[in-house]
Amino acid sequence: MDGPVGRSDEGYERFARLARRMLDAPVSLVSFVDEAGQVFPGAVGLPEPWQSRRGTGLAHSFCQYVVRSDEPLVVTDARQVDFLADNLAIPDLHAIAYAGFPLHDGTGAAVGSLCAIDDRPRRWTDDELSALSDLAQACSAEVTLRSQQERARRAQHDARLAARHARLLLLMAEELADTTTVDEVLDAVQRLARTVLGVDRSAVAMIEAHRLHWVRHDEVAGVQDSAWAPVSMSDRRWPSVVVAASRQALFFEDGDVLAEQFPVLAGAGGAGAMALLPIATQHRQIGVLLLRWQLARAFTDDLLPVKQALASYAALALERAQLLDHRREVAHVLQEAMLTELPRIDGLELSSSYVPAEAGERVGGDWYDVLDLGDRGVAISMGDVTGHDLRAASLMGQLRSLWRAFAWVFARPPSAIAQLVDQANTGARVGATASMIVAHLDPPDPSGARRLQWSNAGHLPPLVRRADGDAELLEARGDLLVGFAPDTERHDHEVTLRPGDALVLFTDGLVERRTGNLRDALSRLPRRADDVAGFDASSLVATLTADSERHDDVAVLVVRLLPVDGSLPPAPARDRAEPPTG
Repeated sequence: MDGPVGRSDEGYERFARLARRMLDAPVSLVSFVDEAGQVFPGAVGLPEPWQSRRGTGLAHSFCQYVVRSDEPLVVTDARQVDFLADNLAIPDLHAIAYAGFPLHDGTGAAVGSLCAIDDRPRRWTDDELSALSDLAQACSAEVTLRSQQERARRAQHDARLAARHARLLLLMAEELADTTTVDEVLDAVQRLARTVLGVDRSAVAMIEAHRLHWVRHDEVAGVQDSAWAPVSMSDRRWPSVVVAASRQALFFEDGDVLAEQFPVLAGAGGAGAMALLPIATQHRQIGVLLLRWQLARAFTDDLLPVKQALASYAALALERAQLLDHRREVAHVLQEAMLTELPRIDGLELSSSYVPAEAGERVGGDWYDVLDLGDRGVAISMGDVTGHDLRAASLMGQLRSLWRAFAWVFARPPSAIAQLVDQANTGARVGATASMIVAHLDPPDPSGARRLQWSNAGHLPPLVRRADGDAELLEARGDLLVGFAPDTERHDHEVTLRPGDALVLFTDGLVERRTGNLRDALSRLPRRADDVAGFDASSLVATLTADSERHDDVAVLVVRLLPVDGSLPPAPARDRAEPPTG
């Protein structure tokens, strides 16, 4: 017995009963037709099993011709009509005389018919056909109303589903937007898998050197660590490799289906469902996201697009994190190259520290430098270019190079050297904005004392820590920053340093705090220098940088005059904070 099976509908049954009564026909049907056959939600008088079955194939259908032509079909004796003579409705449904009018949906398309059937030849009267036509129009109105209600219901469901998807997608985007390292991305992906998708376990594999490495996975009872070993991208026994190579997701409703398709995983991870999704961008395959549930499940659920979106978002976040990791490494190498080793100078002990900010690319515009000018003394500089990124580091390198050139060539006071740097910064279109201290330390007199001259271009004041332990800020008049008015007048200041005294230059990251006043923090710096035990240049640097918050770059340079009978330490110290791994 071919054809679909339908079910009774009281509303359409009412139209069938009215048609049967008004036309005094043995059978009346409300019939709907598609490619698979016809169903009768409204039917009275059909012989069994058709009355209970409520459907037939098209081989039993007169109604198909009404729908196809969108015109009424009125037949006195179907056995005498060429295109109906072989129709199985004649012997099986006893359809001899037939009168059917089309039913239309809300779009105006013919979808079925309201018909009356007699088991003997019959000439339908005009009044009967007119009544059947009126009933068909009324039934079409019912069809239209129902189709509109169904469309509204589906639209409401789709709107609710779309709103839910939008909320979940926004949640995932926000979670991953704040990640900057690969570990942070992996943490966020596994957290979202649990909270948004309701998985019991998850894992992430990444491609490296033509192998798939499981870089993150939840512990699973009964699964050995060897199951998470790297796998060659040519080993197609593993579903993860298939997904990574094809960029096509795989879904397994339960453990049996998984074992049947990939025997190597038989019994691994339990009987629940598993999904493997490619982590890929438009131009690059990064890895695979594995999702596992404790119970079996069908993957026809409404969250399927969200699962796929999580893998796509993870791909973008991982690609961004890997790029940032590379930039941080490049920045660190660049900063190391720009901060040259301090020279060894008779009678001086030198120590320095550069600590990049925690945020950003761990590279910035802070610098310190010392030049041994031989019989002319020692040139010293400290500066801070606006920003702590690669551009600031590049500008810093250019300004420092200008200072080194001018300090080496010209025997002029610090104010003149600072002005030359400012003029070259503008004239050569370097375009940097920076604070800077330019200083010159004279050769020692017979007592070992040295005159220090300096010019301050908008920088924090130097600190002097005396041999007896007292410390003071050299708060002389400051001039305009470099990069605004290259011809502005600049001023020199001087102080005498004696054996055992130390000059401390520093950038604002040393004293700035997220809360509190800069002036107050600066005023506390001499007391911190006073407290240094076992005083030497390295100890002073370590003490001053110990509690910096590192929301800005920190550079510190200490130049200490050795006692007359002292000796130079084995090598100048230069303490650096290494960037975190991960």
